[in-house]
Amino acid sequence: MKISRIIAAAAAVCICAASFAGCSSGTRNNSSDPASSGISMAQSQDGLAEKQIDVSVGEEADEHETVFKLNSVIDSGEKTEDGQKYIYLNVTIKNTSSTDYDLNVLNNFYLLLPDKTELSFDIRTQIYALNHFKNFTESPFIVPAGGEFTGYIGGFLLDESISDFTVCFFPTQNDRSNKSSVVKCPVKASDMVSTPDTLIG
Repeated sequence: MKISRIIAAAAAVCICAASFAGCSSGTRNNSSDPASSGISMAQSQDGLAEKQIDVSVGEEADEHETVFKLNSVIDSGEKTEDGQKYIYLNVTIKNTSSTDYDLNVLNNFYLLLPDKTELSFDIRTQIYALNHFKNFTESPFIVPAGGEFTGYIGGFLLDESISDFTVCFFPTQNDRSNKSSVVKCPVKASDMVSTPDTLIG
């Protein structure tokens, strides 16, 4: 087990969680079960944005000098004892500004379920990925100025009974509290793929 990387990842997530809690306000309480998300979020993320950009899987959204595309959603086949699936995202994020972006899954992504429940990044999925996947990108990650990032990130724990949900992305650039816009990409069961060979360690 890569202990040093796991400790660093856990520390980064704690810092991000503290930052998120400090900058979110004026929203309803998160209705998701902390045991499901792995991290208790004090505020709901859905409803923060004034502008919503709707796209399909494989379609680009251009907002705040950020071009976002959800390439695929991976069901790793791994499950928790109570049947929650380990879900990961393959994304492409282009940075058209002159400044590097420091993004992280906890602050910039969440899953919105049909009943409006939200799922946040779960540290257990990252720990699993670091020990079983190659070409997996830890959170946080950098999107270089004038460049792009394409890779596997995550993840989330999704109940095995749920097949439809929406992947949501905040193009915050370098201001973690700038959640004025959100990109939403609906995902159906047919959009899910198994772990590709390029990801298996």
